[in-house]
Amino acid sequence: MAIRQGVWDCPYCSKKGIPGPEGRCTGCGAPRDKDVQFYVPEGAAEVTDQAALQKARAAPDWHCGFCGADNPAALTKCKGCGGAQDAAAGARQVRVVPNQPVKPAPAPAPRRGKGPLFIILGVLLAIALGVWFFFFRTHAETLQVSGHQWERTIEVERHQWVREEAWQAEVPSGARVLGSRQEVHHKDRVQQGTERVKTGQKDLGNGYFEDVYEDRPIYEERPVYATKVSYEVERWKHERTERAAGTDFNPQWPPVTLREKEREAGRKEVLKVLLKSPDGDTREWVAPDAQRWQFYKAGQSYTAEVTATGSVSSLQAPAEKP
Repeated sequence: MAIRQGVWDCPYCSKKGIPGPEGRCTGCGAPRDKDVQFYVPEGAAEVTDQAALQKARAAPDWHCGFCGADNPAALTKCKGCGGAQDAAAGARQVRVVPNQPVKPAPAPAPRRGKGPLFIILGVLLAIALGVWFFFFRTHAETLQVSGHQWERTIEVERHQWVREEAWQAEVPSGARVLGSRQEVHHKDRVQQGTERVKTGQKDLGNGYFEDVYEDRPIYEERPVYATKVSYEVERWKHERTERAAGTDFNPQWPPVTLREKEREAGRKEVLKVLLKSPDGDTREWVAPDAQRWQFYKAGQSYTAEVTATGSVSSLQAPAEKP
């Protein structure tokens, strides 16, 4: 495994990039203490010197219980104060740093005021108010009924042969097969081997780092073929729409003559009250049922709620009988 020399930053004078094995700051002379973290600078070369490799593979440095300085594992007395290595001394932690080397902690970001937050909230509120103003805000208008309209429609479907495609196992019963071909149904991931991948670095606790690798599988996608079938099958499909419309109070359904293999697929009724404002603007309102639709008399005026886009959202309801 490759060994690389780490560095550390002095917390007292802020000097950066001090060689990892160095026990004192090269700027202010302060001893390297137990809270200093090593990190590997970008592009750090592999250590090849045998003496340095022997030092790197030794045990982690230890902290002096008296002065707190770091000491190489080979020393039995603190190089800072001369205190003996005893139970009060603690070894540096050996740990794996995944993916990226530990970097010096960044300076605390300056605290920001609440101004940007209030600006964002203000913009969102303005957008919400704009949407409400232009689409949902309503105002009252007095509108006069100018007429009525009705439309009734009937949807007609026909049972007919349609052409479709499906995988062989999904072809419906009763289908007439027209042909088939081989197509890619899906792809399987098949392992082809492994590759050696650097996953991080181990902090050896003495200013050196060891590269950490693992074997990861290499996959290849292989197509899996299946039979795609083209066929014809009978389905109910939309054939036509029969319509009837008028302006009287007697809506009628359009006459429907169903041919062979045809059926009704649904009926729909739309009842509109036509309105006009004092300024001559035209409006229309769709009544929920025939009773409400017939209540509004031509030439009479009613109060309506009108949106900003000019559509009528509600029309004065008939008074309930006591």
